[in-house]
Amino acid sequence: MYDLLFRGGTVVDGTGDPAYKADVAVKAGKIVALGDLRDAEAARTVDCTGRCVSPGWVDFHGHADWSVLDHPIGLNLLVQGCTLTVSGNCGLGAAPTVGRASELYRRGEGKGYNAATIDAMARLYPDMRWSFADFMEQVEKARPGVSFVQLAAHNVLRRCVMGHDRRPADDEGIRQMKVLLEECLEEGAYGVTSGLVYIPGCWAQTSELVELCKLVARRDGLYASHIRGERETNIAATQEMIETAEKSGVRANISHMQSKYPVYGNGTQKVEMLKAARRRGVDISCDYEVYNMNGGSLAGFLQIYHFTPDQLVKKLESREGRAELKKTMWEIDPWHPLGRFGPGGVPYRRAWDRVIVWDCPHDRSIQGKSIAAVAAERGIEPEECLFDLTLAEKGRGPRMINDYIEDEHYRIIPWEHCILPSIDTGLFDPAERFEPIDFRYQLETGAASSIGVAPRVLGQFVRQEKVLSLEEGVRRMTSLPMSRLGLTDRGYVRPGMWADLVVFDRETVGMRGEEADPNVAESCWPAGIDYVVVNGEVAMEGHRHTGVRAGRVLRK
Repeated sequence: MYDLLFRGGTVVDGTGDPAYKADVAVKAGKIVALGDLRDAEAARTVDCTGRCVSPGWVDFHGHADWSVLDHPIGLNLLVQGCTLTVSGNCGLGAAPTVGRASELYRRGEGKGYNAATIDAMARLYPDMRWSFADFMEQVEKARPGVSFVQLAAHNVLRRCVMGHDRRPADDEGIRQMKVLLEECLEEGAYGVTSGLVYIPGCWAQTSELVELCKLVARRDGLYASHIRGERETNIAATQEMIETAEKSGVRANISHMQSKYPVYGNGTQKVEMLKAARRRGVDISCDYEVYNMNGGSLAGFLQIYHFTPDQLVKKLESREGRAELKKTMWEIDPWHPLGRFGPGGVPYRRAWDRVIVWDCPHDRSIQGKSIAAVAAERGIEPEECLFDLTLAEKGRGPRMINDYIEDEHYRIIPWEHCILPSIDTGLFDPAERFEPIDFRYQLETGAASSIGVAPRVLGQFVRQEKVLSLEEGVRRMTSLPMSRLGLTDRGYVRPGMWADLVVFDRETVGMRGEEADPNVAESCWPAGIDYVVVNGEVAMEGHRHTGVRAGRVLRK
């Protein structure tokens, strides 16, 4: 007798080949039979008539390590059909923590996006020292709801060795980073990532990256990079990525491939560069975000994540502090190592009409207005307006949205080596994270909620725009990312594979349903997903989490 039997569905198996009718049987966490199983018995049978059955979708560009110890279930991924997350992207991470990183964290500095996880680890390791293996062990103890893959993070390695020093690494610094990276790979990392617009990775030279990637290549690992600029410098940054992969022999992936404001329309050129590299034997791919809006904040625009809210308030309370921030906005150009971050194009060009306030608790009257408009009403500079609003929100806000990514999907997505989607967030419970105002703004503007990114691929790019076939859309979300990681036992519907499965309606699957109501949170969740199965256990039935936490911490 089988544990689970999915009967009567259309199997979209992850290969990209035509879909076909078949029953799918699961036992002991794996797919064990496929075909006409009408006489089979199972402890539970699911009627999939009129539905598709595909491999579980992959959160290939994820940041689960921002919050996995506090929100291990990963409900924001499960509700959108994701059964595996790849963490540690953009060179960001929480482990290892030794040396100068420990010193920075003890002072409350340098934690950035990973602050919650670093604080959670610090409660377990008060000396502020832990290894990659220590972190993986804690993730395992937290019992994640989705399977978890961790990449080593270049910014973290550099911080451990060099702190935030603004200089290239010397031979000894590179040697020490390689020792730490070797330990990460020994302890289960599937490769390494870099974020070459973030501190301290922005100070690294290409030669430093090549040396680290040679080590990863010898272990058949992956190198993924948030490249050195997504605006004016993104052609040169793409070429640097190709050079790094070519010189090191590493398997490589460019993270979130879009161009940022004000550089539009060069997606085709970048894809042609990658195609040419592949013809020379460079094993390179990319992944792609599927929306053209992004959150913004004062810290985000200036890349000053090393400030705590209290530190930021202190700076904003002084005329000298404000002058320093404005100097950064106006004088760090797009070619400066600190000026290449995505939103950086807005403050440098003073394009404050592009930045909309969508949540400002201390003054709801300005919600929906641009920073430029609010500044005009108050008769002050836009920068001073943003400073005032941030100060009034005690250094944490207001929340803003910034339309800075051109919708290039029709240029980039057709390339067969483009992975979808780049979800680019941590783990959280949507019911706790989102308020009616979040959903209202997203409904009014068309901005994608981060819980609807994966279904949007099949709803928009496949069904509505027909940029991809259903089979190819599923391949981009399943077997393609698994192959980039080197995972061979997931990503397909076939006997012997781990039973990560999604049952969905191809006619309705999408970012949200047609009757979405911002005051009813679940109505704004993804539509058309009936079941999500993780390692052979049903984790989601529609929008209901079953309580199952069947994710596995995978080590290479």
